Amino acid sequence: MPTIKVLAIDGGGIRGIIPAFILGEIQNRLKRDLCEVFDLIAGTSTGGIIALGIGTRCRAGRPYSPKELMDLYVQNGAAIFHKNLLTPVGQVFLPKYSTAPLESVLRQYFQAVELAAALTRLLISSYDLQGQVPFFFKSHRIAQDPAYNFKLTSIARATSAAPTYFSPAHLESGGHEFALVDGGVFVNNPGMAAYAEARTLYPDAEEMIVLSVGTGDRQDQIRYAQAKKWGLLGWGRQIVPVFMDSVSEAVDYELKTMPGCAYHRLQVSPLEGASAEMDDADPENIKQLQNVAARYVAEISGELTRICAELDGGRGSDLPGIGRAAK
Repeated sequence: MPTIKVLAIDGGGIRGIIPAFILGEIQNRLKRDLCEVFDLIAGTSTGGIIALGIGTRCRAGRPYSPKELMDLYVQNGAAIFHKNLLTPVGQVFLPKYSTAPLESVLRQYFQAVELAAALTRLLISSYDLQGQVPFFFKSHRIAQDPAYNFKLTSIARATSAAPTYFSPAHLESGGHEFALVDGGVFVNNPGMAAYAEARTLYPDAEEMIVLSVGTGDRQDQIRYAQAKKWGLLGWGRQIVPVFMDSVSEAVDYELKTMPGCAYHRLQVSPLEGASAEMDDADPENIKQLQNVAARYVAEISGELTRICAELDGGRGSDLPGIGRAAK
């Protein structure tokens, strides 16, 4: 079997600007939609939204380009992460943000399109609080169970429901009820989950390429003197970024050891000049995130050339029932 190609996109809120920019450069170099390059595209949280955008017929029969998805953050970030004077007090008792602006943007971008509109195989992560288990939205599961043909807006809302930031997403399907939160609680970097899924889908594949694209390394340095007396309130401010970053770095370590896997990790480090906060949608920070991504792409131009050479030629598999985007 030809080489199977896998794309995994991290979570990170407004920092989704960074992978969208990087993927835009890769798509420009390959001169084809990314859904025609990768046999499987996986995403978590903001990366899940990007994966849905580039991997389905959600824009008048074709996928969005990464540049168009970057505009989602640039144009709507301030509305999604809207703060006021009461936000610091309110978030002690309630989610930090209303879901109404996020849901409005998701409806604008995805309309009533369903997961069956996938142009390649998709794996979008979430976590079910009610069942206390990981929950993956899989486009390739629809053929066996039509109940998994969820609307893209529902999937995007579930994968991006970061605890303390947004309320869980409520989903009902096939007689089951789910309370779903951001998949970043266990796979903020979905690279290993994507690799495992690809191995299941393509058991005869001798070689795989896994391209993992991050949203920037926070490089937080929490000192013992700061953390030693933290209780619920102290940890409440830090627990989400701590566990999301830790699982991302663990996946990076694991994938480097996988046999028969050409693993590439594209991660901006440090986020020089830009905030590491996932909800800092200040116009100046949005501009800095774009600048950081542009500098990074310029710095790794040679590496991108080598990666694109490996990806050239498109998918390694035939995908029955999955067509090409309308041109």
